Amino acid sequence: MRRLFTIAAVVLAAGSVIFARSGMQAPGQEPEPEKKLIDLKSDNMGPIAPGDSVIFLVGNFAAQHNGAVITCDSAVRYSDMRIEFFGNVLINKNTTYIYGDRAEYNGELNEARVYSDIVKVVDGDATLYTYRFVFNTKENIGQFADGGVLINRDNRLESVRGYYYANTKDLVCVDRVEMRNDEYELKGDSVVYNMATDNAFFFENTNIWNKDGDYLYADRGAYDKADTLYRVTRNGYVLTEKQEMWSDSIDYFRAKDHVVLWRDIQIDDTEHKVLAFGDYGEYWKEPGDIFLTRRPSVVSYDLTQGDSLFMRADSMFLFTVNENARRRAEEKAAADSLARMGADSLQRPDSLGQHPDGLAATAGPEEGRTEPGLHPGDAADSLASTGGADSLAAGSGSDSRTHGSPRADSLRMADSLSVPGSLPDSLDRAADTLTVAQRKALLKEAARKAKAEKKAAAAKIKKAQLDSIAVRRKEKTTAKLLLQKEREEARLAARRLKAASKLKARQARAARKGKVIPVDSAALRELDSLIEMNMAEQDSLLNLLADSLLSDTTAMALPADSVDSLALPRDSIYRLMKGYRDVRIFRSDFQTVCDSIVAISTDSTIHLYIDPVLWNQSNQITSDVMDIFTERQQIKRAEFIGSPMMASQLDTTHYNQVAGKTMTAYFYNNQIYRNDVNGNAQTIYYMQDGEPPEITMMGVIESGDCSFYIEDKQVVQITYRTEPVYNFYPMDDIPPTQDLYLKGFKWEGARRPVQADVFDRRIRPSQRKERTRLRHPDFPIMMRIEEHKKRLIEQRRWADRNDQVDPLTVEWMRELGYEVGQPREPQRPAPQAE
Repeated sequence: MRRLFTIAAVVLAAGSVIFARSGMQAPGQEPEPEKKLIDLKSDNMGPIAPGDSVIFLVGNFAAQHNGAVITCDSAVRYSDMRIEFFGNVLINKNTTYIYGDRAEYNGELNEARVYSDIVKVVDGDATLYTYRFVFNTKENIGQFADGGVLINRDNRLESVRGYYYANTKDLVCVDRVEMRNDEYELKGDSVVYNMATDNAFFFENTNIWNKDGDYLYADRGAYDKADTLYRVTRNGYVLTEKQEMWSDSIDYFRAKDHVVLWRDIQIDDTEHKVLAFGDYGEYWKEPGDIFLTRRPSVVSYDLTQGDSLFMRADSMFLFTVNENARRRAEEKAAADSLARMGADSLQRPDSLGQHPDGLAATAGPEEGRTEPGLHPGDAADSLASTGGADSLAAGSGSDSRTHGSPRADSLRMADSLSVPGSLPDSLDRAADTLTVAQRKALLKEAARKAKAEKKAAAAKIKKAQLDSIAVRRKEKTTAKLLLQKEREEARLAARRLKAASKLKARQARAARKGKVIPVDSAALRELDSLIEMNMAEQDSLLNLLADSLLSDTTAMALPADSVDSLALPRDSIYRLMKGYRDVRIFRSDFQTVCDSIVAISTDSTIHLYIDPVLWNQSNQITSDVMDIFTERQQIKRAEFIGSPMMASQLDTTHYNQVAGKTMTAYFYNNQIYRNDVNGNAQTIYYMQDGEPPEITMMGVIESGDCSFYIEDKQVVQITYRTEPVYNFYPMDDIPPTQDLYLKGFKWEGARRPVQADVFDRRIRPSQRKERTRLRHPDFPIMMRIEEHKKRLIEQRRWADRNDQVDPLTVEWMRELGYEVGQPREPQRPAPQAE
């Protein structure tokens, strides 16, 4: 009786399952809303206990819902929409495979909860290991917690929590994210990684170290693997060996070492102690070029050489130029071209039947014997072991003694490769066995040596010529200066004699009228002082110019090691800075404005173009072009070409002025202490007296040349040369025809910049020390999971499964109208994390 009751209960349960699968209603049952139920199959099923609605299913079991298939060793069905799976659980949908020991499925939520000591999820080349995993079979979205590690080709990615999107192949990692591949290492709060493309999106507090050692920080951005592009869209920071860069947005093309920056840019060049700012910029790591625009500015902050210097312009370029590298590249291209030409001609022996210089290439008779055991096939190796091109060149002993030039030796060596019978038997056979590449190498080496030796010989000749020129120039200039000194002394002596004669005549006239005039007059004192000062000045000028001529000519000469430097060029790197439109420079001790500027580090010169103005203390200098020479960021001298004029303001009406054809100002501690005016020197100078000083007299002087000496912002001495003409007027007796301003005078005080006109940016403090101390990813979750895996495998409690859906289940799924994920290729063993 009990057995019959059990059989009836099983039949009723099976009937309910069949009705549920077929959509049929049991007799007397009210119709219910249509539901997409779970499809099941198994060899055996039955109630857990007599009369229980809970059914067990074993033997070739499989379940399907939303196109996802679940297989396991056994299952328990609690209701139409709730099933629990046990033993070797495998969930597959499309390309997603999930492996676990136990799983719970809720059809109402379309959610499978997978449990195991370690849950494994596979999608193509990507494998995820975690402790807890939940998969939505309708949305194809999974999530993990308590730590997960993804291995995808050469990528390692771990986080505490994450979300897996099977349709888009995206893995969203949240909380303590660490990542590593062959391009970069990453630590951050959250990352979206695409398993198909290896692209990544990152968010708050992301730290990236690329394989070249550069560091990047961002609060939002992306990595594009195809272009090796790091794209930062919020709060970007880049740290290289010599630079720090900040910007709101950054595109860093790592393969090209090219960085593009937008908005609120700051670049700190720690090597040259320069800060650069702008709202759009580009930076090339090699060779180190920078372009800035949209309110760009530059700050030089080397305080050991003086106050900070601020500069701005509409557009600014900073180039790093390596002349020798460029020259070597050009020479290499030329040598390659020569080698190609030589290789082509070697294939046509007739074309090299005659030496280019008409010298036949022959070998000594004693070199025609082949050493015992040497075979033609060994000739190429023997050539390589004996020095290649050098040994061949040395082998032409008779020609070397006849002609003797290195160039001839190298050319004879090249010919000997192509002229039949011109080499000894052993070497002739060796030449026949040379490959085209080896022949190219020999020709290339010969051409390089010949060119280097030719340059060295030319350098020696040029140095000797320059030394001779230097001596002749010094002798000629010394003689000229001595003659000029004698003429100036004679002229001043004549002037003093004339002044003394006039004084005596005045005294005689005064005596006849009963008046007395002092013997010592101000004019004589002035002339005596002028004569004494001129003698000292001329002596100083003589020594200065003669020495400078010799030193300048010596600078033109090649250095003593020029021969070696030509044979093995050394790098000659310099910086070139250009600024265009509305250039302004501010430092506490001088200011400058112009339209364009070029600065070159080779000779530390700054060139100002188009309406330039330079202010130093109370002095203003204008000219068509200005060349400023600096040393250790200190101005040493400035040359003004094209209508130069220096002026200083006494009040709103009176200005000291000096103009000429050319002007050179000399600086000490960035202040003018001397100004030389050459050619048609014109001066308007106001003499002051009293305290506070009051203007008492106006002087108008014209001469060929003159020099002004300045101390404490005041002219303390003036030296005029080449027949100066003086006119002095008391301030209340200036003729109406006398102009108060020289031709072309214009006071540019309104253009003089203050610091706020040049620089208004916020300077970010350096983060180099803090950033370099940051720890790189050490993957604690991966280490924990790997240790756990190893322990479980040793205890035989877990296996790293890769099994597929069995064929019977695949066929069953096809009958239901679904396709099971295609079997995957065996996974390649992933490289171990460091």
